[in-house]
Amino acid sequence: MKVLFLDIDGVVNNKATFQKGELWPIDKYCAFLVGRIQLETDCKVVLSSAWRHHPDAIEECSKRIVPIFDKTPSLSCTRLRGVEIYDWIEKNVPYQERKEGGSFRYAILDDDSDMLLWQKDHFFQTSFEDGGLTDAIALKVIEHLNS
Repeated sequence: MKVLFLDIDGVVNNKATFQKGELWPIDKYCAFLVGRIQLETDCKVVLSSAWRHHPDAIEECSKRIVPIFDKTPSLSCTRLRGVEIYDWIEKNVPYQERKEGGSFRYAILDDDSDMLLWQKDHFFQTSFEDGGLTDAIALKVIEHLNS
């Protein structure tokens, strides 16, 4: 199983997209790149963005980006996205798949860096100011998930 944990703000939208004043701003090219990642890796997309709290936003993501497989939990004990991702993995991926040498692969696309230390090799940081997801980052994610 391959999973892409996807943030939206700063990944699939950016400073320029926000200036358009849309309710659910999504940059078409960034969305295309997420679709490319999904197509070339056959990964499932788990929404880790704050957008996961809004049913309309989840629907927009599924229509305009890629189908959303699931969303990470909202844990009241933390504000760290890495902990929520860890919790999702623990509850949804069998131990045999996630242990070293197992078949589970994942990548995290986010503009914030609130991940756990051991997630650093799976974390690909984008920039809200610099346009969100880029070709170079998308290629690195594809390479990582397919390794």
